[in-house]
Amino acid sequence: MRFQAEFRQISSLIGDNQRFLITSHIHTDGDAIGSSLALYHYLNQLGKAVRVAIPGNIPVKYGFLNTKKIINHTSQKNLAAFIQEAQVVFILDISTLDRLDEFYQPIQESAAYKICIDHHPVEKGWTDLLIQDTTRIATAEIIYDLLRYLKANFNSEIAEALFTAILSDSGGFRYPGTTRDTFRIAADLMGYGPDPARIYNMVYEQASVRQLRVWGRLLHKIEVDGHFSWITIPFEFIRDKQIFPEEVDGLIDLLRKDSKAAVVGVFVQKNEDRVQVGLRSKNGVDVGEIARGFGGGGHKHAAGFTVGKSLIEVVDETKIKVRIASRKVPE
Repeated sequence: MRFQAEFRQISSLIGDNQRFLITSHIHTDGDAIGSSLALYHYLNQLGKAVRVAIPGNIPVKYGFLNTKKIINHTSQKNLAAFIQEAQVVFILDISTLDRLDEFYQPIQESAAYKICIDHHPVEKGWTDLLIQDTTRIATAEIIYDLLRYLKANFNSEIAEALFTAILSDSGGFRYPGTTRDTFRIAADLMGYGPDPARIYNMVYEQASVRQLRVWGRLLHKIEVDGHFSWITIPFEFIRDKQIFPEEVDGLIDLLRKDSKAAVVGVFVQKNEDRVQVGLRSKNGVDVGEIARGFGGGGHKHAAGFTVGKSLIEVVDETKIKVRIASRKVPE
């Protein structure tokens, strides 16, 4: 098992301290949520004072993990006080620390010992301990190893959170980076009660009829440049159709079905000069490198960023970067 020295250090920190904060990135996803909740349930079992604080909205589809009662469930005032008083902060699946958004400054200024655990490339910052393994399909795989090292009492809550995280970040065990270890961990977790069919249904099959109709309108406007396929969602469309952010979720997975595409993207215009972009790679193009060039983050096969420019500018600049990155991939 890798990181035994680091895991030993975490074990000592858990034994010596009482107040723990767990956090992750804005525009959160299944890996961030599942990893955070699994660690939360473990620390809660030990009788520790622990809070989970994740910036932005938590996707409704993960509500079956009891997110409403655990994540951001205290008032802003109480949460701010807890951050100041925390002794240890776990920062999970972050890719870049500024994705802590509203929690970035208070956590940076906190006197707590800060631990970052991630499967993305992460530049060293102000964390005290960095555990990073870019060969893992999900941060949850590292959290699984940590909890096994700590001899955690695995139960249905921990297992379901970790299984959801791995299922989500592996695209249902379909994405590059899914390994024998991924399936071994998933098989072990199933022994504690998770129902794969139910979890898959909750994560991937909860679109409303209205959402499907929105996807239909948008899919009709697919644009292509070489092996790059994308959809733009102008602010006017969002405003006129009264689109909720979660109604766009899942669209990028449909774009992956384009057999000729090597990279797919969704560009969501939040306002006149702010665009949120999601990218996925199918043939080895490193979209994480592209996203980091715009100040975003992610890993080789899935990444994203938000940039303060016009929609046309962002699309044009991304097309150029995809073309350049594609040349680095052997035919």
